[in-house]
Amino acid sequence: MMDEEVLFLKDIALFKDLPDDKLGKVISIVRKVTFRENEIIMQEGDVGDTMYIILDGTVEVAKSLVLGNLDDESTEKNKVFTRLSGKHHAVFGEIALLEESKRTATIKAVTDCLMYEMKKDDFLNLAAKDYELGYRILLNLSRIVSARLRKADEDTVKLSTALSIVLQET
Repeated sequence: MMDEEVLFLKDIALFKDLPDDKLGKVISIVRKVTFRENEIIMQEGDVGDTMYIILDGTVEVAKSLVLGNLDDESTEKNKVFTRLSGKHHAVFGEIALLEESKRTATIKAVTDCLMYEMKKDDFLNLAAKDYELGYRILLNLSRIVSARLRKADEDTVKLSTALSIVLQET
């Protein structure tokens, strides 16, 4: 069973280029958890200390948007941005390995889901015992976060450009 789990982790960007023995150590600190269809896994704004790796199932990622009058809370809506699945070895909540911060999105199970759950304290203890493992995971996490930041910058430029065009036409 351990070999299958190690093979699964090899396809995840966060664990890229880790040898089997290091992946075995990662397996030793995760636990399998299940979520039922329509169950909220994490709520935007809640403080989190857990990362999840989807083994089986699909989740949706939603963020709250404010439409219309910013003071009117009844106008708050959730916008689904994407779906993640076990087929793509999706990971979410990985920033929680670095800090206990507010969740930036709500994650809801679209189907019944089976996941690995990794707690921040377990990861930090493992990284403290195996510096090379900690370094490699944090390097991979830095690359993932950097790519997201670049995309967010590109999206901001696109939105700013669109807003400028709309404002010029009015």
